[in-house]
Amino acid sequence: MRIFAMTITEIAELAGVSIGTVDRVIHKRGRVSAKTVAKVEKIIKSSGFTPNPIARQLALKKDFVVGILLPLKTDDAGYWELIFDGIEKACEELKPFSIKLAVKNFDRKKSGDFTAKAEALSKIKIDALITAPVIAEEASKALKFFSDIPYVFVDSSLPEGKQLTTVAQNPYASGVCAARLMKLIVPDAEKIVCVQMYPDSYNLKERARGFTEFFKEKNVINVAGNCNTKNETDSFIKSIIAKKPDGIFVSNNASFSFVEYCRAHNIKKNFALIGYDLMKQNKKFLAEDFIDCIISQQPEQQGYEAVKAIYRHSLINEKVNKTMKIPITIYFKENI
Repeated sequence: MRIFAMTITEIAELAGVSIGTVDRVIHKRGRVSAKTVAKVEKIIKSSGFTPNPIARQLALKKDFVVGILLPLKTDDAGYWELIFDGIEKACEELKPFSIKLAVKNFDRKKSGDFTAKAEALSKIKIDALITAPVIAEEASKALKFFSDIPYVFVDSSLPEGKQLTTVAQNPYASGVCAARLMKLIVPDAEKIVCVQMYPDSYNLKERARGFTEFFKEKNVINVAGNCNTKNETDSFIKSIIAKKPDGIFVSNNASFSFVEYCRAHNIKKNFALIGYDLMKQNKKFLAEDFIDCIISQQPEQQGYEAVKAIYRHSLINEKVNKTMKIPITIYFKENI
């Protein structure tokens, strides 16, 4: 038989089925009778058809909707807004595929808000999901709303998750890296404090575990507490400063809060301070030598790679690795 170019629309017409049915046969999704599958596959084989993802989206004449379930953009000094910037950048690059976003932001300091926003998003017809399971217990339960679509984790993961992929640093390795840095900065430290400001966050627990296990011969003090208000945060920091540590490891991006507290209370900083992410405040205090070292999680890259993973899996039918590790990038004042 003569091999010729054929579009997905022409295959559908020749087989006497809908474009959607042909798409399901090509990508092996959904319920299609064995008879129809055989008929469509025979036409595809004889025509030499190769799926073209752009043509496919245009032929289906529909948007590909990605649900976004992330904390408030203003939370964590704007960290989540940077992830969203990466998401939008990828969507702009993939404009021919007509990727649209359905966004729900949850307040991680408000109990039950993750679940409520997840349920609301599940009532919208979405084709895939990007989320951050920072509230582990709620996320584990709420993800049941999305069992029939691929979802991608950013920032952190869940041990029992059934996600398409996780775009994040290895939190345990990151914690070990922070410990190595602390040992270099204060090699003779006698008292080190490891801080968790969100005790229910899986990735912060893993960072703390990696940090603590590195210092087997030292007494690392692990301190966890909810910091939902400024008063709670100040009280929490006050209790840590009172321990007179030689070094403080802040397992999230709130290291700037320790500098601001010390300045507000005329406390001389006489401890090493290591934290995460080059947010505006952290970058400023790093440059001024009040923060000794910052580990970057590259939030923009996380958002960007999350969209690209969905694109490869759902639009061009490529295999996606179960994990996409973000490099552990280290900043001192000299290289910002």
